[in-house]
Amino acid sequence: MSKHWLFILSLLFLALPVMAQKRRAALLTPEQKAHKERMERMTANTQRIMFVDSMVVDKQQFLQHYRLSPEAGCVARFQDFFHTRKQPNAYIFVNELGNQCLMAQEAKDSTINLYSSQNINNRWTRPEPLHGINDQHEFQSQNYPFMMGDGQTFYFAAKGGDSLGGYDIYVTRYDAEDNQFLHPANIGMPFNSEANDYMYVIDEFSNLGWFATDRNQPDEKVCIYVFIPSQTRQTYSSSGLQPDQIASFARIDRIADTWTDSIARDKALKRLHDVALRKTGRQVAPDFHFVINDEITYTRLADFKAPANSRLYEQLTVLQNRYNRLLSALARARDYYVTANQDERNELRPEILSSEQKQHELFNEIQQLKKNIRNAENIFLTKNKQ
Repeated sequence: MSKHWLFILSLLFLALPVMAQKRRAALLTPEQKAHKERMERMTANTQRIMFVDSMVVDKQQFLQHYRLSPEAGCVARFQDFFHTRKQPNAYIFVNELGNQCLMAQEAKDSTINLYSSQNINNRWTRPEPLHGINDQHEFQSQNYPFMMGDGQTFYFAAKGGDSLGGYDIYVTRYDAEDNQFLHPANIGMPFNSEANDYMYVIDEFSNLGWFATDRNQPDEKVCIYVFIPSQTRQTYSSSGLQPDQIASFARIDRIADTWTDSIARDKALKRLHDVALRKTGRQVAPDFHFVINDEITYTRLADFKAPANSRLYEQLTVLQNRYNRLLSALARARDYYVTANQDERNELRPEILSSEQKQHELFNEIQQLKKNIRNAENIFLTKNKQ
């Protein structure tokens, strides 16, 4: 055999892997190609998150390991909350006031949808569908609801749509003008994967986040991840990492790789420990919980040291009570709006919009007052540090 033919054969052997890869790509269906492109896009845009801890637990009891502050509301199984054998696959969220329940309910065709119910005179109203979330019928199942403290930012898990596989976590916001939710957005990686990812919760009071996944887990097991929520979305794509390194973060191969700030993680672990103590009732019942900084939380008016801060906190309590009453009234008005006739809707619409504007203003006023109290207290503590 001549050297010329040996050279040609060597080129052919080198080309075989590339040709095989091209053949495999050509065999992909349009749906598979779209899924592959979505995976690559989401992996490249993986969010930078610090995971504080993780635990593998029994799937049926995973919610027992969520250590949420009472102020964040509660998440539960439908059966446990309503003391029934119905809806074994459904989960619910109840706000801090205990007057609004966002719930999943399974239909006879095995699809699961999301509903809202109000507690009026100690009775839950007939569940009403959450409008806007699945108007295009892109999801086969929606479950695991959670509403943020602003009463507008809503997280849930769903199958279908642009999910990567199984349940993916989505976020949406309530559109007050149209009285419905905006089209949901997939929150991406590392929270979502080709496995089931769900029950995403942000506890603003302990500054901790939670979500569950069965990726890389045996049957009947699930891994719960605890993380530090980020105020702004930052990705790894601008950090100069190689694609395989970003893919490792997307898969959450090692949570230790995310521990770029040991001090922040230690403080988060302490907050997690403190919330766990509160959940088990091992502390004396406090009057309230007001976080001054990562190391100090006040529980009584007498704890405030800065001049006038105890009075400012009383003002804050008044504003918070007013805000909660407004949220409750808005919830009832929105529910009535759904069943009202056109004339009643015309009268209700400006009232609802006005109340929602007031809700927004009150929320900002409360947040600013909290900031002022914390700043004054931290300045005082720093100046008088012994």
